[in-house]
This record gives sequence, C-alpha cells and structure tokens, in this order.
Amino acid sequence: MPNDTSSPFTPGLPVPVEFFSGRIDEVKRLREKAERASAGALQIAFMVGERGIGKSSLATFVRVLTERDLGLFGVHTFLGGVGSLEEMVRRVFDRLLKESVEKAWFNRVKDFLGNRVKEVGLFGISFEFGAAKEDLTRLVHDFAPALRQLIKQFG
Repeated sequence: MPNDTSSPFTPGLPVPVEFFSGRIDEVKRLREKAERASAGALQIAFMVGERGIGKSSLATFVRVLTERDLGLFGVHTFLGGVGSLEEMVRRVFDRLLKESVEKAWFNRVKDFLGNRVKEVGLFGISFEFGAAKEDLTRLVHDFAPALRQLIKQFG
C-alpha cells in the first residue's frame, strides 16, 4: 500500500539493495529475462503500478543482482509523463549515456551516439543525449537494431 507508513518504499528513493525483500516471483521473471539477454536475445521489461509500491526498488535490486551474478549492464529508465515514442527513446538513450559515464566502455557509447551527445556539466562528467526530432523519429523505427548495434561494439 503506497500510503502505509510501514512501507520501505518512497517514490524516487529506491530502498538499498541490502534491505530488499519479497517479490520473489517478479525477481525470478526479471532475472530470467536478463539470462536470455545474456544469451543474445533482446529483452525489454516495463514495470507499471501505483506510486510508491516499490517499482524502482525492484528494478534497482534486479539490476544490481544481474550485474553481480551475470556480469550484465542494466539501465533503469523512468518513463512517467512520456507522451510519445520519441520521448521514450530519448530517455532510454539518455539514461544509457549517463549510466555509462564511469564505465570502461563510456567512450564507445559516446562515439556510437556521436554528435547527439552534449556535455552539460563541468570537467566532462555530465552528459545529455540531445538528438533532433527527426533523428528521434528515425531512432523510434530503428530502436532494437540500434541497441543491438551498440551491444555488438562491446563483444
């Protein structure tokens, strides 16, 4: 229940992984998707539900678990308020860019995204995905192939 004062979930503040419990079936389903992804099958998961029920905590838990156990890189993107596929794609690539900043492969991601990457912070530590509307429209149609192409650069 979102308004239950005993809930560990606060919107926008995922609970620390070490305190996460419950939702075993959801964790198993998401982990299975991650295992299929590690075998080369594109997998996408959407979590929906009322505000404050633990969606972000679940996503964070599974991401940390699969990074640790399977050596995967996961991206959790908030899609609240998205009104178009172009905005969804923009947010996914923006989150992918931001989550890659401190990873060994950051320059490959930055090169792949090309002139769509804008440096927005001091000293090259903050970036933003800034594609033009026409480019986003094309990326909507090429979303899965674009992700596959990016993934191939890591193999």
